[in-house]
Amino acid sequence: MTIALLTIGDEICIGQIVNTNAAWMAQVCAREGWRVVAHSVVGDELTQIIDEFRRLLGVADAVLITGGLGPTHDDRTKTALVEFLDDTLVHHTPTLEHLRELFRVRGREITERNAAQAMLPSKCDVLRNDKGTAAGMWFTLKAASELNPSERDKIMVSMPGVPYEMKHLMEDRVIPRLRELSANDPVMRYTTLLTTGIAESTLADLIGDVEEILEGQELAFLPSSSGVKLRITVTGKTRASADEILLRIEDRIRKRANRFIYGTDGDSYEALVGQLLTERGLTVAVAESCTGGLLGVALTANAGSSAYFLGGVQCYSNEVKIQHCGVQAETLRQHGAVSEETARELALGIRERFGSDIGIAITGIAGPNGGTPEKPVGTIWVAFSDKNGAVDVQKYSVGADRTANRERAVAAALQVLYKNVSGSK
Repeated sequence: MTIALLTIGDEICIGQIVNTNAAWMAQVCAREGWRVVAHSVVGDELTQIIDEFRRLLGVADAVLITGGLGPTHDDRTKTALVEFLDDTLVHHTPTLEHLRELFRVRGREITERNAAQAMLPSKCDVLRNDKGTAAGMWFTLKAASELNPSERDKIMVSMPGVPYEMKHLMEDRVIPRLRELSANDPVMRYTTLLTTGIAESTLADLIGDVEEILEGQELAFLPSSSGVKLRITVTGKTRASADEILLRIEDRIRKRANRFIYGTDGDSYEALVGQLLTERGLTVAVAESCTGGLLGVALTANAGSSAYFLGGVQCYSNEVKIQHCGVQAETLRQHGAVSEETARELALGIRERFGSDIGIAITGIAGPNGGTPEKPVGTIWVAFSDKNGAVDVQKYSVGADRTANRERAVAAALQVLYKNVSGSK
């Protein structure tokens, strides 16, 4: 089954609200084995909404719509559906009774405007919304009809834009029904392998000729500041056959690149590092000179982080580096704040002052200003120190964008930490 997602609302178009609904719906549909072929956002203009209905029905078996079902004049989804489907609004008694009960529980009298939400298209199957006032609407467009000249029935489902209401209808009303309709359809399955410590082009070279690996399926390289994701997508006649193909392809990729793969799908490198520190019974302290506490945020993102994270210092000024992190004034004078020598002393000094097993330091030029020909923007030093005397200092040249540079510096520090603690250098 192919799915198109349509979000309606000016507030989405102008960026006033982030479209988290579509992201969640796409993930759920993908887990079910359906292929999401389109995401679309349109404003509250009636003609544009209707045109988008027509376009999306041309590319997908089901169009899932959110937004525009409120009680005010700018909520035009119901009007658009009625016009598009040549339908009329009728009074739906169960919905009105539901609305009256909702208002009674809230200690309010139902208004005429809210009661009008019980006027629903005659051709829809009403999806009771136990979480709010706007009912969901399910439309079946029969095959070979004027609006659906295809050989199979098509589905349109309209749901509220309020996230918890949409999720309720999706989970309780929509997904089970779509599951039944798609029981005999080919199934799409995917997994994502998470890598770190290797560039996209190098990873592609390491994997080699993908035609030998993929059996005609799909592989996407998705680079980010923290690493490259490898998304494998397969289609099979059944879920079992698709999973079998997926496992074969994953195994082939792992045989070539496993030392750079740290997890799959929803795993996080921060969680992996935290688990490793917990298992080894080790503690860590951090000194951050260009990341403003982001490394500490990453290390404390998971519950139980107090078992291994003791604290840190945001040491932007040289005075703080000297007084609170143990850097020698002469080191700063001779080599500067962004240098191998300063990074080393930061890692040693922060470990000694906090009494931790490990010290991690970041110093660099995040930008956009402050670079020199010798030390351009994007120059980052990361240092590791442990109680056994091991020291590891690494230099990175990560680019010109300040936000990306800070994120990459944190990712690099986590990599250095993990590799030194796990011994997987």
